[in-house]
Amino acid sequence: MPLHQFPLHQFQKDVDERLSDGRSVILQAPTGAGKTRAALYPFFRAWEEGSDFPRKCIYSVPLRVLANQFWDEYARARNFGFLKPLNMTIQTGARPDDPKLEGDLIFTTVDQTLSNFLNIPYALSLGQGNINAGAVVSSYLVFDELHLYDSKTSLPTILHLLRILRNVVPFLVMTATFSTDRVQALAQWLDAEPLVLSGHEAAAIPSQEKTRRVHTVDAELTAEAILQSHNQRSIAICNTVRQAQRLFKSLCSKVTKGIEVRLLHSRFLQSDRNKHEEWLQREFGSNKDEYTVKSAILVATQVIEVGVDITSQVLHTELAPAASVIQRAGRCARYQQEVGDVYVYQLRVDDNDRIQYAPYQGQSDICERTWKAFQAQSSQIFDFGRELDIVNDAHGPDDTQMMNQLRANRHYLAERVKETIRAQERGAARELIRSVDSRTVIVHPDPKSIENPWIFEGFGIFRGSLFGAYEDLDTRANSEQIEWTMMTADALPEDAESNRSRTVYRWRHLTSKDDMVGTLLLAINPALVSYSSATGFQLGVPGDPTWKSPLHSTNRQRPHFLPYRRETLVEHVRRMMKVYEHPFFDLQEQTQRQSLTDEIAYAVAHLERKFQWPTGTLDKAIRLVIAAHDIGKLDEKWQDWAHRWQEKVSDLRGENLTIPADYLAGHTDYDNQKETERKADQQMSHLRPNHAAESAYAAMKWLRDNLDDPLARATLTAIVRHHTAGARGSNKQYSAHHLARKEFQKILSEVGLAETTDTDIDWSFPASERLMNRQFRPNRPKELLAYLLLVRVLRLSDQRSQSWT
Repeated sequence: MPLHQFPLHQFQKDVDERLSDGRSVILQAPTGAGKTRAALYPFFRAWEEGSDFPRKCIYSVPLRVLANQFWDEYARARNFGFLKPLNMTIQTGARPDDPKLEGDLIFTTVDQTLSNFLNIPYALSLGQGNINAGAVVSSYLVFDELHLYDSKTSLPTILHLLRILRNVVPFLVMTATFSTDRVQALAQWLDAEPLVLSGHEAAAIPSQEKTRRVHTVDAELTAEAILQSHNQRSIAICNTVRQAQRLFKSLCSKVTKGIEVRLLHSRFLQSDRNKHEEWLQREFGSNKDEYTVKSAILVATQVIEVGVDITSQVLHTELAPAASVIQRAGRCARYQQEVGDVYVYQLRVDDNDRIQYAPYQGQSDICERTWKAFQAQSSQIFDFGRELDIVNDAHGPDDTQMMNQLRANRHYLAERVKETIRAQERGAARELIRSVDSRTVIVHPDPKSIENPWIFEGFGIFRGSLFGAYEDLDTRANSEQIEWTMMTADALPEDAESNRSRTVYRWRHLTSKDDMVGTLLLAINPALVSYSSATGFQLGVPGDPTWKSPLHSTNRQRPHFLPYRRETLVEHVRRMMKVYEHPFFDLQEQTQRQSLTDEIAYAVAHLERKFQWPTGTLDKAIRLVIAAHDIGKLDEKWQDWAHRWQEKVSDLRGENLTIPADYLAGHTDYDNQKETERKADQQMSHLRPNHAAESAYAAMKWLRDNLDDPLARATLTAIVRHHTAGARGSNKQYSAHHLARKEFQKILSEVGLAETTDTDIDWSFPASERLMNRQFRPNRPKELLAYLLLVRVLRLSDQRSQSWT
């Protein structure tokens, strides 16, 4: 039965009502209650009905595997039975399928969302760093499993983002395991509505009619303990991949015939992960008639902690913060009328008697309070009310401290966010996104032969794990005379004035673990690692020296970009306006995109209301910025270069073309896939005059006469940075072609502003630095939000226009 035909629980109706009214919600409900449906139903319904709601949803989760699971599940659901089609995508470090956030419903990790907002996107170069923030600030935002976000890094940044977006777009924050005081405090901080199910309300949900007991075990988790209590279906959850792999191997060596053991963690290739997850859903799912194995044991990590709809009779888990333990317990006796037992084990102790808290080193106090809270109620029946008591005991003190710190540090955080957006400081990610961050790791015998490393399927590995493994790997490489250990790929600086060139990567060897600082992607020698479909990726276990990571399935046939084609500036603007106003068929992706007008419509209307701009103000600003963004190309020198290049490339193609003197080019023919044209472009590129800052300078007074100061700053900055996000805005001398003014009048007609006077356009000026102080100030929301929307529309319509037929 389609989703919209299922009756909603009362809390799901309440969420739908509040979000549809433009209000934001902090939702706390037990695992298995249907929070995901509560989040997505309002979006799907509004998409179907065309009601007033954002036309894009960015669904952020803490784990890559969780994003994979959501995408796999909901892509198959085909809109839950709603009829109007929409484009669902996934964007993670391991599956960068939607790097420009062009899907309608995007499942992604919080790292991706925050890096895009901060203009330091993980999936794009810094030159393209300002393209995606506009999608973040104009979308319906869902942040799921908020308790798993780092309270010192990502969580404060999320809350800062949501405070900026109050009364602009609705958002939904969800958790099963926050303390009650924290939910109330967050709702007040974000001007959102708290929606906390009581124990009575939770008990009324049929899925909560079950019996689950939690027991503490003052010993380490072992294969023997699992087998001793095993009865048809058991799950064991470890805190690290390495420990899960060890436990899996131990179980395999001790298990008796008739019990199937599987392992699931974040370091599997997508094809193998799909197989394991299909097995897991079949053998541990709600439909027991589909079971094909009489007895099964799953060993896993946090990848099944949230969002996985499975059940077991017995679940074993290493000690973790209470919120995580309760989430894990949700994979035991999950369904109505089931009975199950959860066993919580003490953590391992190393040879120096140090407790191994990884990856919860910074939450050791919470872990200790968690142990005491569970121990005090060991063997008791756990319902939602008792879970909240445990969470309040274990997390309450830290929650109070976190909210106090958030209030105390709000000005410092705002300044750090402002500086990161302004300067595009990638190093700020450790402070604002994740301090224990991960790296994308690929395996390849010859990385220097790779043109674009991001088309390979990678493994997400915590930086600390790589730091810890580096010396052992390097020592082994030296002793076995293996030529290299690790390499990384640096993106070379991009041409700030052109979209013509593709990103070029230069590979370099890592000579110490300190070289990993600041890297996003690493290649490891296959002789030093191994991979199998049963255990996944393993560092330090020698494998096949010829093995290499496979290509992403979505990248196998994807071209770098479509060739540029010759067009006048008027034709270019005409095509940009079509992209802005109409749905667009992406030739590269073979996918229908909604119009940019529709994508930002909700945010535009609410920004105008919030900042008391007359209706239509932002649409006018967009048309002004499209009209003016390339008028720097009407410079005599730029046109001279364009004519010479067009005749040269025509000769290379055997066309023998002569360009008329009155032809004012916007683009020239160019195909980066043709070596002859690429080499010719390299020879002539130094002759091509700049145009972005020149366009802004020429239009500066004109923009200020047509818009208020905040919007004039936003539009000016969008023009300066429409080829590279970090452009500073120093313009060169400019003398317009004698037909420039006549051409600009045609452009104004194309953008629907034919009545707008152009008398304040500056058609001739010397080199200047005056633009610097006229651009947007990122600590002012009015200027920041307008700029982020404007520059996204400008850059996407600019890039897509070459695909418009």
